[in-house]
Amino acid sequence: KEYNDTNAAMDLVLFEDAMKHVCRINRIISSSSGHALLVGVGGSGKQSLSRLASFISSYTTSQITISSTYGISDLKTDLQAMYQKAGIKDEGVLFLFNESQITNPKFLVYINDLLSSGDIADLYANEDKDQIVNAVRSATKSAGLTDTRENCWNFFIGRIKKNLHMALCFSPVGDSLRGRARKFPALVNCTVIDWFQPWPKEALWSVAKKFLEPLPLGENPAVRDGIIEFMPFSFYQVNSAAQTYLEVDKRYAYSTPKSFLELIKLYTSMLNKNIQIVEGRKERLSNGLDKLRDTQEKVTGLEADLKEKQVVVEEKKVAADAFAEEVGREKEKVTAESDKANVEAETCAQIQKDVSEQQASCEADLAKAIPLVEQAEAALDTLDKKDFQEAKALSKPPAGVDDITAAVMHLMATIDPTVDVDKQGRVKDKSWKSAQKMMNNPEKFMQNLKEFKQVIDDQRVPEQNFKAVEPLLKLEHFNKEAILKKSKAAAGLADWVINIYMYYSVVKEVEPKRNALKEATDKLAAANAKLADVQALVADLEAKLAKLVSEYDAAIAEKNAVVAEAEKCERKLSLAQRLVNALGSENVRWQASIENLTNQLHVMAGEVLLASAFVSYVGVFTKKYRDDLINVKFLGFLKDKNIPLGESPNPLSVLTDDAEVARWNTQGLPSDRVSVENGAIMTNSERWSLIIDPQLQGVTWIKEKEKDHKLQVTRMGNPKMIQTMERALDQGESVLIENMDETIDAVLAPVVGRQTIKRGRSKYIKLGDKEIAYSPDFKLFLHTKLSNPHYPPEIQAETTIINFTVTEQGLEDQLLALVVKKERPDLARQKVELIQQQNEFKIKLAELEASLLEKLTNAQGDILEDVELIENLETTKRISVEVAEKVAIAKETEQKINEASENYRPAAARGSLLFFLLGELFKMHSFYMYSLEAFVVVVNRAIDSVALIKKKEPDTEASRAASPQPIPAAPEEPKEPPKAAEAPKAEEEEQKEGEGE
Repeated sequence: KEYNDTNAAMDLVLFEDAMKHVCRINRIISSSSGHALLVGVGGSGKQSLSRLASFISSYTTSQITISSTYGISDLKTDLQAMYQKAGIKDEGVLFLFNESQITNPKFLVYINDLLSSGDIADLYANEDKDQIVNAVRSATKSAGLTDTRENCWNFFIGRIKKNLHMALCFSPVGDSLRGRARKFPALVNCTVIDWFQPWPKEALWSVAKKFLEPLPLGENPAVRDGIIEFMPFSFYQVNSAAQTYLEVDKRYAYSTPKSFLELIKLYTSMLNKNIQIVEGRKERLSNGLDKLRDTQEKVTGLEADLKEKQVVVEEKKVAADAFAEEVGREKEKVTAESDKANVEAETCAQIQKDVSEQQASCEADLAKAIPLVEQAEAALDTLDKKDFQEAKALSKPPAGVDDITAAVMHLMATIDPTVDVDKQGRVKDKSWKSAQKMMNNPEKFMQNLKEFKQVIDDQRVPEQNFKAVEPLLKLEHFNKEAILKKSKAAAGLADWVINIYMYYSVVKEVEPKRNALKEATDKLAAANAKLADVQALVADLEAKLAKLVSEYDAAIAEKNAVVAEAEKCERKLSLAQRLVNALGSENVRWQASIENLTNQLHVMAGEVLLASAFVSYVGVFTKKYRDDLINVKFLGFLKDKNIPLGESPNPLSVLTDDAEVARWNTQGLPSDRVSVENGAIMTNSERWSLIIDPQLQGVTWIKEKEKDHKLQVTRMGNPKMIQTMERALDQGESVLIENMDETIDAVLAPVVGRQTIKRGRSKYIKLGDKEIAYSPDFKLFLHTKLSNPHYPPEIQAETTIINFTVTEQGLEDQLLALVVKKERPDLARQKVELIQQQNEFKIKLAELEASLLEKLTNAQGDILEDVELIENLETTKRISVEVAEKVAIAKETEQKINEASENYRPAAARGSLLFFLLGELFKMHSFYMYSLEAFVVVVNRAIDSVALIKKKEPDTEASRAASPQPIPAAPEEPKEPPKAAEAPKAEEEEQKEGEGE
């Protein structure tokens, strides 16, 4: 727990043997010059327990990182860093080293020196040694030694022996450890060997118990105990089968503790995933079934509801028609009055137009008089109180001034009270004395002059006043310029009189127009009053009509709502009937499917356990061993422990389905049982697959299957392999490493081992000295053409090895297809088309059912209101029925084709038997190796060389096209086996060529 708090977490189960190993490693590295040689197959826990022991001893664990360019200089640099910590800083260091890191055998020269003496000959240059000597000089003195160069160096090496320890993790498999120990004796002589024996059954049981604890394995404790016991049982059974496999078939298979852990991990993920899938499918089916049953129940209610609504609709229609008649009558009245109002409006508009024109004319004429008034006012503005006081102070005015004042008095007659007038309103006295009286109050006099324009506008000035002024205006001196020299006041008054007289003349001229305008205005007012009365009447009628229309609209809306509701009810009834008709046949089938899924959940733990053991363990074996392990050993144990299983337990039913298998066959995977098993193992394994594929059937399928994922094909040793891998990891592409030998480059170990680093939500993987972003879409496929490779346990633990070697039955089917293609190319072509069509049908049926359930499940609200959904469901169901009918027809056609093809099976069976007989000769000597490709060439030559071919009746394209049967009739049974069966004789003639191949 303390280790996991401060380091990358290790989920370990410390059973008794593991604790013993930790204690041994800890005791070894605690002593001076203590180095541990940990010998055990890959995945035994050597590195994990070494890290834990290092943590207990408070050491720092160091490990080199292999890259494509890692060499001697890099190793020396890493060793110098460890020497720096151990020798100069006096810190404990555990150097963890495994044999996959020996990319250069010369590495062991340095490791040998480190183990034997700690003093590596050419690790440091002389100047670097001087720096080290100086760095430990004070520590040497403190130890009571003279600080000579030799003593300082020996002190440094002594610290290395005390603080730097190695844990060498090697495998006993093969001759590599024996050869290295012979060449580098320190590997054995200067280390303490700790053998990691196979984990005991109790250890496997305790590990399984811990990791399977959180899984939903049912409420029966006996079932849980049986599943836990199955884990160590299956492990030992696979080991036993591997031993027999080696003894009998001379093939190597290993199962290591890491394989055991991978089984538990795979079982955990597969069980959770399958439970989720089955529960999801069950929920979708239940939802679909509930909606289907709900729809069936709604049909009767909808029919009764529709009848009631149709009666209401008729009533509402009658009421709406009555309203419509009344509204029509009122509308006629409103229309008549509206016409009258429109006539009055037109009359008013014409009068308004005339008035506007007259008003504009008057205003234009009056506008001409405005400058005259302004000039008169300007003349007054030149005068002030002082001017009038000076004028009235004169006892006798200058000549002509009295004429000016007399004109003013004439204008002011009856206007200014200071001007005396007779009964006719004429001025009595025009003398200077009367003028002085008029100007007695200059301010009041000025005010009267300025307001005189308004008096004229108000028509209060008698016309005689202006006529009295006219003679005076004709005088030569009656102007501003002539009188200005005599009196400033008189000059201003003269200018005022002249301008105000002219203003009056203009106003008098406009007077008739003003009178006409007044009459027109009165006429307009009368017309507007009449129009208002008519409009009021129209408004009242329109208000009544609006009320009726509103009531009518309400009635119509109510009627429409009822009609719409009835139509909706009718539409829902129609849709419900269509849905029931479309999916009625699914009712029973879905109910059966739900029961089947419920049973699947009950047996899920056992079925998935069998499938996960199948994926984890049996891929490396041939069919005979696979059947023995699954059908005899594993199934026998599970039945003895009463683990719930289906009636016919089959790993493939858990791992895949018909639609997926059909897709694989379309992509080029052979259809025999072993090939399908291999495909299921590859697609379900969490480890990357390493396929043994001497006949290249598997790699052909992979290339076709992954072509849409931008498959990158490379080989070990390709200079661009690392760049290809980096790009694929980052972009989520698939990578195929083909034609491998029996080793994997150490630089690829993190990728093969899926050693990802999680940072936040992203994952990274260390490839050499780079950290590459790890895409979840990345896939890796490893491939070898070697027919019997020997991969060490470490590789078999990190990968899932799958034996794609062709089987006898599979080869027989392939040879049958070859013979039929030669003898009956029309039949072969039709069968290829049929297989492709069948595969497409299976895929289509699965997709259609999934789509139908998904649409039902995701339907929101009332499903009967979703017309598009119902139509889509009908279309989906119709296509499904059509496809099902085509599947039935295709099955009949397939049966006829197979019957016709079976006539050639004896030749195919002999050819398959012969190939496998030849394939067994390698057990006598490796000289006898035959490739399937070369064998097929021989078979083709044998068929072509047959001289006696039974003559057939002509069979033209026209006759075949005219035949109503889609499949040509099967050939008659030959009296002798087909001549292709004589292929062995031809092959004997080609013996040398075949052996050469």
